[in-house]
Amino acid sequence: MQSRAGVLKIAVKLCLVCAVCLLIIAQPSSAETYLSGTYNCMTVEIAGNTAPCSAPSIELKSDGSYQILSERGTYQIVADRWLVLSTSKHHGKARLDGSKEIIFEFMSGGKKSRITYRRKYERESGSVAI
Repeated sequence: MQSRAGVLKIAVKLCLVCAVCLLIIAQPSSAETYLSGTYNCMTVEIAGNTAPCSAPSIELKSDGSYQILSERGTYQIVADRWLVLSTSKHHGKARLDGSKEIIFEFMSGGKKSRITYRRKYERESGSVAI
């Protein structure tokens, strides 16, 4: 009987260690400095019809915060592929295409819709255009 109790204790401890490891691995990444910058809305696609976009730009900051006009919050990168905005009720989760594009896909009025944001190129400070 004592050997079974000892084996059970070891099994329980092993399960706890595995659970803690899984929780650590599954945690979403926080802000990524390579994503920080301003992203301008490029196109809106609704039911296959594409049009220029007039939505406001998204600013991702290296401290993990974002801003869209007066909306402010934090963002997280999940599974190195998804951008999740904390306070956004309208945007939801977006797919990342490298560090250059953010693509929101959603249903609007029963139609598949997509909004694509592209990172705005910014010169390094002190550089001169020739």
